[in-house]
Amino acid sequence: MAALPSMPFLSPCRRAFLAGSLSACILPSLSPAQEEERQKPATNDCPRCGGLKRVPLKNAKPFVWLKDDPPLNVETAVGVQFCPQCQMGNDPAQLLAELQEQVDAAVAKNLEWEERTGFKLLLAVTHNVTLHTQLTAEQARAVGKAIETFALHLARVTDSLLLTPTRPSRFGLMVLWEKSSWTQFRKVMEGLYTREQLGESWTSAANYNSYDHFVTPHMYETPESVRTRPPTVGSTFIVARRQLSVATSWRAPFWLSEGFAAYADYIVHKTNRWFTVYDPSRVPTIGDWMQEARRQSSGGKSRPWNKLFDREVRDFAPADYSQAMAMVAFLLESKPPDFLNLARKLRARQPQQAALESAYEASLTELEQRCKRWLVARK
Repeated sequence: MAALPSMPFLSPCRRAFLAGSLSACILPSLSPAQEEERQKPATNDCPRCGGLKRVPLKNAKPFVWLKDDPPLNVETAVGVQFCPQCQMGNDPAQLLAELQEQVDAAVAKNLEWEERTGFKLLLAVTHNVTLHTQLTAEQARAVGKAIETFALHLARVTDSLLLTPTRPSRFGLMVLWEKSSWTQFRKVMEGLYTREQLGESWTSAANYNSYDHFVTPHMYETPESVRTRPPTVGSTFIVARRQLSVATSWRAPFWLSEGFAAYADYIVHKTNRWFTVYDPSRVPTIGDWMQEARRQSSGGKSRPWNKLFDREVRDFAPADYSQAMAMVAFLLESKPPDFLNLARKLRARQPQQAALESAYEASLTELEQRCKRWLVARK
């Protein structure tokens, strides 16, 4: 299957990918600095919330609201609370109002997209993402639930909102049906953005099935694609990658962003079916990548971490995909606070090895050994 690479600050001519029967392309950012300013945490260094002023609710439930659902009950849908350490005394009613504003903005954006495209677009809103789609209501709800499943997993593991920084009023995913809709949507995009803003790979992307635009990522499904994998797969991958990209100000290295997105697919589906490849002869095996990584590690076939650090996705061998995912799983699950610290250090422009060793207070060699032992124990 196809997937998307990360969106760092590299040239757009390096963003065309081919994978099996489907293909995908990614667009570099329109303006990373602008998005960074919009998403940047407050300057305070509160140890509890990290400057975000909000923390996850312990009992938060998945939130998926469709435009045709009964009116939203915001009191049961809020998934955050004010930081008990630096925001004591704030009125919780403000959180209800914020959520309602987010949903209202998503509805307005959905209507705007319907007018621009001429499509009837179903709307699904989650805590972090708006889905504009031609999928059925059942499929859209499933996609929303999958996205929420991973977001809530991150909240439980890290007790933080750092890795889920997007909000539905600012991040919308367009999931279309059939290539004809994709082609028409591309024409709409060409009317909204200049060629420079669309990126050098925009023309070649016409033959692909997804494009991770800085503002509105978009993709399409077909009857054939949904027979081979559920529509939740690609959406989960794309959304997860975007969360880490924003959390690190687009500075996550390839192995980390690819591994993080694959980790989301694994957490939600327990099977990895979405990835990024250039060369069809090097397609990774679809299946349980955690088990595959365990086999690689025990058989001494894992690549030294420092050798994976500088590999671009275009150079990935099949074994690199499962290894990158397992590395992310180990780093996140073994010491969640350190993973958050790693994201902050990358955001602050620290080189990846220095950021990793500093965040975990261990050498790269020691971290590799810990990962091997962790893989053996994680069964």
